[in-house]
Amino acid sequence: MQGTRWTGMLDGLYESFVKMPMTSPRYALYFTPASSSPWREFGAAWLGRCVLDGGLRDQPSIDGLDAAGFSRLTLAPCRYGFHATLKAPFRLASNQTVAALRSALDLFCAQRDSFALAPPEAMRLKHFLALAWPAPDLRVNALAAASVMAFDHFRAVPDALDLARRRAAGLSAREEELLLQWGYPHVLDQFRFHFSLTGPIGDTPAGTVESVLDAARASLEKLRDTALLFDAISLFEEPSPGAPFRVLQRSPLRAQRGRLIYLTGASGAGKDTLIDYVRRHLPSGARVRFAQRVITRPADGRGEVHLPMTTGAFADSEASGRFAMVWRANGHAYGIGHEILEWLAAGETVVVNGSRAYAAQAAEEFPSLEQVVIRAGRDTLRRRLLMRGRESEAAIEARLARFDNDSVDAAATPAGALSEIRNDGEINVAGEQLLALVLSRMPMAAH
Repeated sequence: MQGTRWTGMLDGLYESFVKMPMTSPRYALYFTPASSSPWREFGAAWLGRCVLDGGLRDQPSIDGLDAAGFSRLTLAPCRYGFHATLKAPFRLASNQTVAALRSALDLFCAQRDSFALAPPEAMRLKHFLALAWPAPDLRVNALAAASVMAFDHFRAVPDALDLARRRAAGLSAREEELLLQWGYPHVLDQFRFHFSLTGPIGDTPAGTVESVLDAARASLEKLRDTALLFDAISLFEEPSPGAPFRVLQRSPLRAQRGRLIYLTGASGAGKDTLIDYVRRHLPSGARVRFAQRVITRPADGRGEVHLPMTTGAFADSEASGRFAMVWRANGHAYGIGHEILEWLAAGETVVVNGSRAYAAQAAEEFPSLEQVVIRAGRDTLRRRLLMRGRESEAAIEARLARFDNDSVDAAATPAGALSEIRNDGEINVAGEQLLALVLSRMPMAAH
């Protein structure tokens, strides 16, 4: 079945491009998951071809769409392989070489950190279906913009045929401007990170489109707990017009540079007090940042100094990609601003007052996360919560009953990245323990 499909695809490509003049190869910078990633296998099975090993795959069955019909619908992305574009296909400038491009990509990636992406969603983007994210990821957008600009000197000026192909779908004035400047209209402020699932939908019946989306969503559900690691940038090559793209190299991004210390513990365990202790006792030149939480709770002048925000404003900020971390607990929404990404990229130590319920997801998105569990006995927790005065005695007892203070999910953090601090006694005892942990393996500012 796949052999027939592949032969048919090549026949169609030959028919489409046989009259085109022979031109030089095109190259592109794409993200594609590693060979060991279940996301790579999802893409290979969906499109019927693995771009990393060149092997063919059986495509899924779609209700209301026969195999030939689904093959035609995925023909275009199959040729490119499962990928997300960073810098669109271009021909090399006459003064550049593939070897120089390879070396430049290795150097570019060696200077940037890897990170984990939230799971994408299957959705319609204009005239095709794709895996994409409802809100932009600022890390991806910054990396894509840097890729567009840093490698532009490798790009030959597009010829009339290339420009006509880009303009065929109709461009806005801004997209035309970007096309002329960067050789592609969908970059910078017009960029949308995605993995194409189909080519143009055209007049495909709405019911069939929904069946395709349903099939993709069913497959995604199986990957719900599987991290999608943005750990490399791949150099793709189109050897000749219409030929299937292939991967020339996959240049790894470096491991995250900074340390992310993520505190969890029951309400009343004293996380804010310990953070304040560490802040006051840091030596001069210590490169430590303390993330300020945004919470949909009014500031009351007691305990944590957070940034209050209304529910509506929080939802708008979340949708616009302002937060690097978001969770909900105890009837409130909590957010950690994206500035921590810049601090980590700069190699700084970042301390976050987090949530145990969010710890597993945080560890997937930040592979170097170190979870520190702050513990205290029930009597201590009860006394502190009563002194805080935010809740009634009944609410406090209910909270204590819900929280098992003697358990923690060790699988929520990488091996060797879980610490515990007991905070029942004098604050300086637990404070010095946390201070020592923060200062360990921490670079100091140059003088």
